[in-house]
Amino acid sequence: MFDALIEILETLGEERVAGLTILRGSLRIEPSRLSDGEAIARELGLTEGVVQRLATPAVADWSGTVAGLECHVRSLAGTVR
Repeated sequence: MFDALIEILETLGEERVAGLTILRGSLRIEPSRLSDGEAIARELGLTEGVVQRLATPAVADWSGTVAGLECHVRSLAGTVR
């Protein structure tokens, strides 16, 4: 798992990541700026986004598998439907 985390952080750059939440087999990435979340998700190959409209501002949760880990990235809702 730690090899996957190192790979992800090297891909993104540590300055773009404000926080990581690690659970068994899953990882949640909190971007330093929510406005970069969608770009980060796309760089990791995540294509599934779910909008949480009750949040203010509306946010999206991008998800998929990266390096064998279930991965979630938060972003501003943007173009996700």
